[in-house]
Amino acid sequence: MEDKIVVYKTYENPMEANVVMLRLKDAGFNCFLTGENTALVYPVFDTSISGIQLHVFENEVEEISKLLAEEPLLGDE
Repeated sequence: MEDKIVVYKTYENPMEANVVMLRLKDAGFNCFLTGENTALVYPVFDTSISGIQLHVFENEVEEISKLLAEEPLLGDE
């Protein structure tokens, strides 16, 4: 059975999205971003419309939420 990939969170700031993604990868989670290149190549692109999306495996969402809750600078504040 394949693990389902879901959008964990959408960011407006590419730097914040990358910091969170790298922290998750350091903790051993597989994840990736979409929409980042559009935001960087087209600076007038409104990231608040579709944003930069952080994708994770659905079965890891709970663990990821716990990890990010322990690090308020990286999670939802």
